[in-house]
Amino acid sequence: MNKIKVTAFIVFALVLISLAIAFFTNLSYLESFRIVFGSVYVLFLPGFILSYAFFPETKSLDSKKDNAIDGLERIALSFALSIAVVPLVIFYLNLIGMKINLLNSSLTILGIIMVSLIIVYFRKKRLDKKPVI
Repeated sequence: MNKIKVTAFIVFALVLISLAIAFFTNLSYLESFRIVFGSVYVLFLPGFILSYAFFPETKSLDSKKDNAIDGLERIALSFALSIAVVPLVIFYLNLIGMKINLLNSSLTILGIIMVSLIIVYFRKKRLDKKPVI
């Protein structure tokens, strides 16, 4: 499957999960969407992008690359990195005087994501220029 179809399937599954949570609990639809998509934003996305900073290549079934990881390893590493990095950054920012609230936390996570994307971009650009011997 191509990446657009996979992404559309994942978003559709998250919307269905949100609707199921709203239907079976006493939450409104907006609250259930906020819980599901906020969990992905906090617990998965920063680590997923950071995993590409550490391991830029994904291993396929037929390749034997040493510095590549497969999809399942990337997903597990994404959760682990997000759970490790996001609270540490937010707590250290609290130590220097920034209050912990929804806006500051969201912007901090967005900052982690943007810095990680910049690192991934420049690393990929550097790897593409490197001659293969």
